[in-house]
Amino acid sequence: MNSSEHHWRIGFLGVALATFACSPPATDRAPAAPPVATAWAPDGPAPRGTPPNAPADSPDAAPPGPPRSVAFAGDGTLLIETERSLIAWVPQGNTRKLSLPEGKPTLVVSSVHAGVALTLPDRALLLTTPELTVAHDGPGTVLTDVPAVHLERERVILAQSGRAVVRLDTHRAPAAASVEAVTPLLDGKRFSVTFVEAAPDGDKPSALLYDAERAVVLGPGLPFRLYPVSAPRASARGKLGFSIEGGEVLRWDLEKGTVVRRAKVRCAADRQLGNPTPSPQGDLLVVTCGDDLIVLDGKMLQRRRVVPRVVPGCDQGPSLNGHVLPDGKTLELEGCGGIAKLDLGSGKYVCGDSAGVMGAPYLDAPPPPGAPQGLPAGRARVPACNKSADEQAYRLGVSGRYTIVYGERSRILHEKAALELEADAQIPVLSPDEAWLAYARADHVVVRSLPDGQVRALLR
Repeated sequence: MNSSEHHWRIGFLGVALATFACSPPATDRAPAAPPVATAWAPDGPAPRGTPPNAPADSPDAAPPGPPRSVAFAGDGTLLIETERSLIAWVPQGNTRKLSLPEGKPTLVVSSVHAGVALTLPDRALLLTTPELTVAHDGPGTVLTDVPAVHLERERVILAQSGRAVVRLDTHRAPAAASVEAVTPLLDGKRFSVTFVEAAPDGDKPSALLYDAERAVVLGPGLPFRLYPVSAPRASARGKLGFSIEGGEVLRWDLEKGTVVRRAKVRCAADRQLGNPTPSPQGDLLVVTCGDDLIVLDGKMLQRRRVVPRVVPGCDQGPSLNGHVLPDGKTLELEGCGGIAKLDLGSGKYVCGDSAGVMGAPYLDAPPPPGAPQGLPAGRARVPACNKSADEQAYRLGVSGRYTIVYGERSRILHEKAALELEADAQIPVLSPDEAWLAYARADHVVVRSLPDGQVRALLR
């Protein structure tokens, strides 16, 4: 996650009307938004099921108020929080509106999870998307940045898989461990749950892999961390998973829940192995050994190339903060100084916006004693990825197809087309399938289809 891309309660600026220069055929365009249905959140513990509909002109209906936050859930449901209500919108089907209890509950939504969770003063509420059906209303703890509820007494985690809520039994985890992350895999058919035990020499993570359809443990899982203090040790791409265990790289078959190959990757004693980053097809795997990059064959895990000093010298610590583009051979890196693109076949940089994203210490920060200084050889004349130093383009979404340039009128870039946003535009969000763009304005939310940029819905 990059991310991050998980928890939302963010402020917004607003967004403008414009369209992409490239417009697909009319048959590719989404239909207009359906009418809004109104429903009420329970005032206290309620039985499971969809809350009853209330007429839109009910005297108790709360005014919509300005949008407070906008986000897409992992199943593509657009969720909009106002002062008194929660709105769920999908391209096809009814829009749902749920009135929120007083007291400004904390909402948790994730770009990789279905469902939405609310922390209330005296209880936890779990709603399924897109219908906003009440799945749990009672004791429990909403997990940080994960729309799931932990029932501590029962040692059970409630999370949405498909349209259903599953109960993940955690009795096989260490008794003293806390739940840190619940990561959906294979479109929610699998969950990898990461647990963390506090220890004098540092936290000890462990993980269990669950079959969500049968709600059973398949075995050890992949140790995804929400906020890793060391280099990340797990990643997934479709049916494939990759993890780091000691000095070994593991390749997983997520459908079977088994490790199908492991390989030793040697690092110096003071270097940490981490950041497994697969290509879209899983035929290449990038890992890091300290600041150095190692390119592996994704199937056999054999070493193909080593590129020294690649991890951006920014404030993101040992995280690579990169992804392999759809071409399967270009690694795009992000850092404080912009972006850089590295050809994994040649080991050479295609472009880079600053020395800090090409392996040099960030700006004027002094390197640790004995650490190399300046750019590695051959990178001083690499052209910038962003041609204008005043207009840095940052990735929007996960595929790399869309970028955003922030400014008085922010722009969404796609190939050679640009969608210019209004001057009062708030920060836009992209749906998981990258087919929809949404953003808040002063009193409503605009939904556009992509890549044509056409307005498909105005939600209040």
